[in-house]
Amino acid sequence: MPPRSTIPAVASAALLAAALAPGAAHAASGGLVTEASATPANGPTVPAKAASSGSTAKPRASVRPSSAATIVLSSSSRVTARTTPNGTKRAGTMKNGEATRVRCQVNSTRAVTSGRYGTSKVWNRVKLKNGRTGYVPDVYMSTSSKNSLVAPYCGYPDPPAPTGANPQQGRCSSVASVDLVQVPTKPNGDGDPVAFSKLAAPFAIESKQETRVPAAVTLAQGILESASGTLAAGANNYFGIKAQAVAGQGGIFRWGPNAVGCVHKQTNESEGGRTVRQIASFRMYVDMKGSFVDHGLFLVVNTRYAPAFQFVNDPERFAKAIHKAGYATDPAYSNSLINLMNRPELNLKQYDR
Repeated sequence: MPPRSTIPAVASAALLAAALAPGAAHAASGGLVTEASATPANGPTVPAKAASSGSTAKPRASVRPSSAATIVLSSSSRVTARTTPNGTKRAGTMKNGEATRVRCQVNSTRAVTSGRYGTSKVWNRVKLKNGRTGYVPDVYMSTSSKNSLVAPYCGYPDPPAPTGANPQQGRCSSVASVDLVQVPTKPNGDGDPVAFSKLAAPFAIESKQETRVPAAVTLAQGILESASGTLAAGANNYFGIKAQAVAGQGGIFRWGPNAVGCVHKQTNESEGGRTVRQIASFRMYVDMKGSFVDHGLFLVVNTRYAPAFQFVNDPERFAKAIHKAGYATDPAYSNSLINLMNRPELNLKQYDR
């Protein structure tokens, strides 16, 4: 993790507004998704759960999953490898059950469907037995993770860890280059909303002081969208805020003043009424603080949510207002937030008194 002195101070709403176009930070429709649900464009990912860490938060270094892979086919004995992920030229074939290693992963414009892994635009570059390299759809491969990348993004090697002043843009990595916060979990590894809310409360309160977003709303969203901190995009990102591709600069993404970089992750997106797996780029934070303040500033700089700020002293009405403005497509989203706020064991509204 870079030295604390090199991490930029929390930016003001005005600074973030200058760094972002309206609507850039989070999902156009925002909100919670699950592994089996469709993710709106620019919505949050659903990475693998964090390991149980007892009752206190601890940092943990990020490790990219193994690149080992096996071809898994249900309706044929061979799969064709292409010379490019978007092309039709054949590089060779691979047999069902054949073991290999993924050299890199990339989004294609061609979505492929398999019975086991659904529909995906992710293709994997591998070395074939004929000595050539080719691209095979990820849905035909059993890999160590369908959330984290198991190899770098094709054509863009991982950047070095952040050290010095935050440039606010650059290449994304395939694995976080900061330590990951390990949040408290239940003995079975499930998220613990009570422990998470207590851990995150200071950051929600600080965000409220900076942005006026009710702390109860922020905490309820964090619990709902990150499964009490266990799903954080592998980047200490508790609200699924994405980095934005810089137009005309291939492989360069903008992450703003509160993140310190970005990470490529596989996620579900909704396209034409179907769920399509693909690689997206998520902001990476050095700790919880950056993620929570960035979330509040997102609501501030996006004018669609301006009506909610007349209810800064009423968390329930604030939640309904951001929902009505399009934060989430789930018709029960605001009710879910309100239910969390009113759970006696959580008592989230105490943080707004």
